[in-house]
Amino acid sequence: MNKELKDKFAKISLLALDFDGVLTDGYVHFDQNGKETVRCSRKDSLGTNMLQKKGIRVIVVSKETNPIVSNRCRKMGIKCWQGVDTGDNKLDVLRRYASEHGLVSEEICFVGDDVNDIPCIKLAGVGVTVADGHEENKNVANYVTSRNGGCHAVREVCDLILFCRKK
Repeated sequence: MNKELKDKFAKISLLALDFDGVLTDGYVHFDQNGKETVRCSRKDSLGTNMLQKKGIRVIVVSKETNPIVSNRCRKMGIKCWQGVDTGDNKLDVLRRYASEHGLVSEEICFVGDDVNDIPCIKLAGVGVTVADGHEENKNVANYVTSRNGGCHAVREVCDLILFCRKK
């Protein structure tokens, strides 16, 4: 990673995440009774907890409206917005949150996996997509994780932020 990107990671005060495809592997599982489940990484949640202990805010902005999202975010101790249909709407949520907390774009890291995340990736001081993210995301992101969504990609980003802030 070049010095310029390390310097950008060092400025991060807010990690904003999409949910499906970032905190999950993007798959939805159904049991015989129609109950929906997803797979999340405990390493990701440990990473977000480490950020929060250093005063870095973590939020989720998700297209999906699902109790799984709210339950996982509650367990992780992070605020979430659900049912945010379009990339522009996600961008509105992110801008409003940043404004309310006195944050500028350079202090935001946004991690998304699909095209509806591109406006937020472009706004962020550090726009990130996961290794299995959409090609259009990879074309605009500052950083592409080495790991797929739901497979500790968020932990990778958390570790990078913490490492770069120490330098």
